[in-house]
Amino acid sequence: MTSPSVVRPAAPADLPEIWRLFRMLHAENAIFAISDPKVQFYLDRLLHPGRIDKSDTGPRGFIGVIGPHGALEGCIMLTIGAVWYSEDWTLDEHLNFVDPAHRASSHAKALISYAKNCAEKIGVRLVIGVLSTKRTAAKVRLYERQLTPAGAFFVHPAPPDIEPRKRLYRTQ
Repeated sequence: MTSPSVVRPAAPADLPEIWRLFRMLHAENAIFAISDPKVQFYLDRLLHPGRIDKSDTGPRGFIGVIGPHGALEGCIMLTIGAVWYSEDWTLDEHLNFVDPAHRASSHAKALISYAKNCAEKIGVRLVIGVLSTKRTAAKVRLYERQLTPAGAFFVHPAPPDIEPRKRLYRTQ
């Protein structure tokens, strides 16, 4: 049974389930290899912000989850950053994933709404992209219905499972 599409801030007790969802995401459409220590570094900082020294300028952000502890159905991870040419802060999405067993829900929309609310709360722009080789057109359509388009991501060289320069979705 699917939970209501209500996003809550992740708690330290959610760590095993966040890892489970992240590994599912990675298996489904990753382009790069996992660095477990690097992922854990980010998760530790976002789940335990009180442990970060005020002089530490490393990443900070939010993790939102859907579902009860021990049985998460969706997750979004966001960090505060800035594009290389500006001093303007942004809220950057790193993962937005709904467990395949719960994709008939409104979870993906709820996770995007959570990200928008987090950005509004801290007064910065939200930056989300689609970096995927699977179901790309559907993902782009979902984001276009929820957010203002401002470009897209592309990769080079092409991942081994797609043809180089192949159009992944039809544009108008």
